[in-house]
Amino acid sequence: VSVLFVMATVADGTTRHSNFHPSSFEKSETRCQQILECRRQIKNWQDKLTRLLVEQERYYRLAKLRCAAGSTDIQSAESILSWSADTHFTWSDLSWIEKQDKDFILAALESKELPLELKSFDEDVFPLHIRTDPEIFMARVHHESFEVAFCDDAGLVVPPTLCDDKNIMLEVVQRQPLVVKSMPDHWRDDRDIFRSVLKHQELPSKMLQYFSKEIRSDAELMLTVFQHRDIELSWMGDCSERLRDDRVFFIKAIDNFRSQINEYSRAAFRQKMRYHNKKPENQVLRYASQRLRSDFDVVMSCVRQWGMNLEHASDDLRGNDKIVMAACAQDYTASMYSLPLGLEISFLEHYDFARSIIADVSAETLKLSLDKHGDEDEQFCLDSILNENLDWSMIPETFRSDTKFVSEAAKFLSWRRWEALPLEMKRNVQIASALVESTYIDREIIWDVLHKCPEVLSDRKLVMDLIANHQVFHIDDLHRLVITNSVIDIPNDKGLMLHAVKHHPRLWKHCSEELRGDNDILIAAAEASPQSLRIVPSTYQLDHPEFVVCVIQKHRKNYERVERMYRDILREMWHNRAVAMAWLESGGKWNDMDFPSHFKEDEEMILTSTKHCWFGFRWASDRLKSDKAFVIQALAVDVRIIRFVSEELFFDHDVVMEAFSKDFRAIEFHAEGDDQSFAFLVSFAKKIRRRLWESRTFIDEFIRSAKCPSHENAGCNLSMLNQGPVMLATYEDKIASYAGILHEEEELARYESTSHHLAAWGI
Repeated sequence: VSVLFVMATVADGTTRHSNFHPSSFEKSETRCQQILECRRQIKNWQDKLTRLLVEQERYYRLAKLRCAAGSTDIQSAESILSWSADTHFTWSDLSWIEKQDKDFILAALESKELPLELKSFDEDVFPLHIRTDPEIFMARVHHESFEVAFCDDAGLVVPPTLCDDKNIMLEVVQRQPLVVKSMPDHWRDDRDIFRSVLKHQELPSKMLQYFSKEIRSDAELMLTVFQHRDIELSWMGDCSERLRDDRVFFIKAIDNFRSQINEYSRAAFRQKMRYHNKKPENQVLRYASQRLRSDFDVVMSCVRQWGMNLEHASDDLRGNDKIVMAACAQDYTASMYSLPLGLEISFLEHYDFARSIIADVSAETLKLSLDKHGDEDEQFCLDSILNENLDWSMIPETFRSDTKFVSEAAKFLSWRRWEALPLEMKRNVQIASALVESTYIDREIIWDVLHKCPEVLSDRKLVMDLIANHQVFHIDDLHRLVITNSVIDIPNDKGLMLHAVKHHPRLWKHCSEELRGDNDILIAAAEASPQSLRIVPSTYQLDHPEFVVCVIQKHRKNYERVERMYRDILREMWHNRAVAMAWLESGGKWNDMDFPSHFKEDEEMILTSTKHCWFGFRWASDRLKSDKAFVIQALAVDVRIIRFVSEELFFDHDVVMEAFSKDFRAIEFHAEGDDQSFAFLVSFAKKIRRRLWESRTFIDEFIRSAKCPSHENAGCNLSMLNQGPVMLATYEDKIASYAGILHEEEELARYESTSHHLAAWGI
């Protein structure tokens, strides 16, 4: 500027040099330097702001990618779906360069639902340095959907550059044991790798084949294998020959496998054993050496658990009394492998052995057992009842004519055996009573009992047992045989009819006139079945609406039952508000054809209908749809009801703010609307973002400058307001209120949520 000034004076030919003072030149130069310095600072601040905006955008995208995993306030499945959709949207919005950025990939791998590109991790999308990055690979390994997203039947292939990292291999094989199929050879004799595989709940089939002979010869490791829940005894065949010839190891391995009985229920364990016995490869003795097949202790340990192992014992032990007896006691079909054949017959002299096999033996062996032990042992004969090959004539005569024995045995008799009983036994009240009281009742036997021994219906307790059994009779049969033929006056017996109605509500019609109106019986019928409305007369529904309400409320947890009640409720009953409210509270739909028009003005009924189905709000009256306070109250139930509000409230700022901040699905009805709706969305989004920007600026400039003065804001006088936390909070409230700035956390959260949901829709 000084040079220009001098040049200007010379150019116009003036002689004002005499008026120019050196101090003026110095002042101008100082001012120019100050201006240039200000410009440099402005440029630096602009560059810094640009960098911060880029970093903020980057941080915002990273946070959105991580939000599905890092948010702790997500509880409903719908919210999780919204976060997952936001993750997919954010990832698809990234540029090609950003999708190859390590930070973005790691952030996306933290989300619950992965984008499709990260599931496949195709080499056409990601370069080699990304696919072989240790940190990215471990993030894939630790992801929830690791086994589903990254593994196939052949197992996960670890990049060659990472195969030599033991820590990575330990993590991978623990998460997915199928990796052992393709891992390098130098890991196949590593004990730490082997132990890490065993930590997984499901092991690969024939896993031992993928490890070295040194591992398969380690007795300690192999014993640990047979303690795992997901193995079969056929794995014994993959152990080394030295271990299969080791007597101590063989017995301990069987004991370890048997110890799983502590982890299973007895029924589940027996089912597992039956499954193992059906597979010949799981007969563990077949994998033992010839020396162990002749070892008494080893063979005894095997046949006690799986009798079919007798097939693989040495010829000497297949003729050993104790071995054969133990095998047949566990599984009687193992007797086919005894030497000589039929050796087990000689063991029937032993009472314990005979009783242990009595339920599974053939008819011939059963008869021999009963001849030897059944004459004096009642319990032995009762056990034989369970054998399907039993003929009633095999039971000793002394027990067949014993009423007490027949009464006890009758609980397990089939129709064929019942027919073999003499007629006097069938007419015996004690035997008939035992049949009625049993938990399992053959329908044909009970029919025969009631016809041949009607005296049993004189026992009140037995009548109640018959009524309670659902498997014996059709309802009409029960009425005809029990109620009409009993010597007890059942229709007037409140206790019996109450018991009957609880099990069969249709029996209400067989009550006496006095009991049909009894409150206890009606309540019992209502609790038993929603069909109880069908059996009561129409006049009773009209006179007792509380009964209809009771039936609906008793079955409110079963939506299908509630829907089936509709055709059983009289049309006049829908005009009763209590009945209609009970119906809506139980999840029933709004019956516009049956409900009177004034129900549409009932706020409680509309909200109840909306709670179970948001579409129910459409039945609200025009007055309620235009009531701002009521609409905001309904939005707390389901934001999608904004679709049915009046046009005035559809574009109301407070209503829209309440809906958009709660659930992103509310935006759908504005986004799919006409141009006016879309223009409103754009304008609304600008206002939201403007308010948020003002709030962030206020927080950054006022709060940070007042609370935390630094060299960057040393010239700011806001630090003078920091006269303690109480006064600072007071100043903050007053300034924010005066300027109309958001500063309360709850309100800020609403605006942040609204902005986030709008961004999910691309607005």
